[in-house]
Amino acid sequence: MSKKKGRAGKPAAAKKAATTEARKPEAAEAKKARPPKAERPSVDLEALRKPVEDAKARLDKAQAEVKDLAEKTRALVGEAKEGYLKVLDPYREACRKAKVACEFSGGRSTNVSEKVSFLVEKTDKGVRVMVKGKPKTEELIPLAVLKESINKAAYAFTDKHVGPKEEVGNKGGSLSNRLRAVLNA
Repeated sequence: MSKKKGRAGKPAAAKKAATTEARKPEAAEAKKARPPKAERPSVDLEALRKPVEDAKARLDKAQAEVKDLAEKTRALVGEAKEGYLKVLDPYREACRKAKVACEFSGGRSTNVSEKVSFLVEKTDKGVRVMVKGKPKTEELIPLAVLKESINKAAYAFTDKHVGPKEEVGNKGGSLSNRLRAVLNA
């Protein structure tokens, strides 16, 4: 078997190389012999530019108009919203006092309560806490209770003097942060 491969392999390889070398010069000559590409007909760029400039001007004008209308719309909506909130607040307050659900929404969230600030002062026996503007809420929270759980003490105070968390929000969290700051100082 090796004799057949040797005899057929060598002459076939030589013949293949000879034909490849022969084709290379022909390909180079064919590229040189190609005729040049046909020139494009001349186009009047000025005639085409004029409609593009006109369309661009119309687009810019339309965008400016849209911007002006959007600003007018925001101003109009802002004025209407301000008027709505102005008349909604007294109605919502009356509904809350009458313990009736208010059917209107918007503006402030319905579960937002009035702002509450706490006066906190560290003493030898504990921490004196009071709701700002309400002297009857003054209370001394012992250090032992605070060491057990600052959060429990804060939420107990706010439940007693401000209201339950479901109605007033996270006022106990605010108080617990103030208590931590006073104790760490």
